[in-house]
Amino acid sequence: MRFSFTKFTAFGAALLASVFVAGVHAANPGRAAANKLIVGDSIFALSGAIRSNLQSDLNETVNSSARSGCQMIGGNGICSARFAVPSQYANASKTGIKTVIFNGGGNDFLLGDACGATPTAESCQQGIQAIEETISSLAARMRSDGITKIVYLGYYNTSTEPGALELNNGHADLKARTYPAQGIIFVDPRQAFAGREAQLIRSDGIHPTAQGSRVLTDLIKPNL
Repeated sequence: MRFSFTKFTAFGAALLASVFVAGVHAANPGRAAANKLIVGDSIFALSGAIRSNLQSDLNETVNSSARSGCQMIGGNGICSARFAVPSQYANASKTGIKTVIFNGGGNDFLLGDACGATPTAESCQQGIQAIEETISSLAARMRSDGITKIVYLGYYNTSTEPGALELNNGHADLKARTYPAQGIIFVDPRQAFAGREAQLIRSDGIHPTAQGSRVLTDLIKPNL
């Protein structure tokens, strides 16, 4: 099932443009060596603002392998399966890395077929289960690699469409209930964005503005 969001064409064009600048690990000689890694989708990769904010605020290098359009499972025309979030992590250098900040799963619904060819409430729940099993396995791999902090950034609501709201809120509530037992810190941005969508979400209806990225940065930082 591919959910229909506002100005999807602009969204796709922006994603394609961002693919060429994602995943750069440029370091500032005046900053501490990287011990944090970002993997995920265009919430991180499109503008790179969250990473830039963290580097400035913490005065340290933050590595990123996040790429726009990528899914948690499989791939699509914008981001192939070889750049799915688990592969981003697997292929990134983990030298010195102790904290991973990540997201993923949104594009499985937006660009992929997480709800199946014939969407039903049951098939969407099966999609959510598959995504959560993948995240659980990814977190286990991170722990075995010596990662000591695993931080998952959730999705704010981007649509008032009842089906989209129900899907995102139900999925986020599931994460809030289950992630602590898995050693995953869940950063939930829904309340911080509620009522401020015009200021915090771009005109494409999906990605954070500079102000929105600042809000997300400030939600992430206390958990690092």
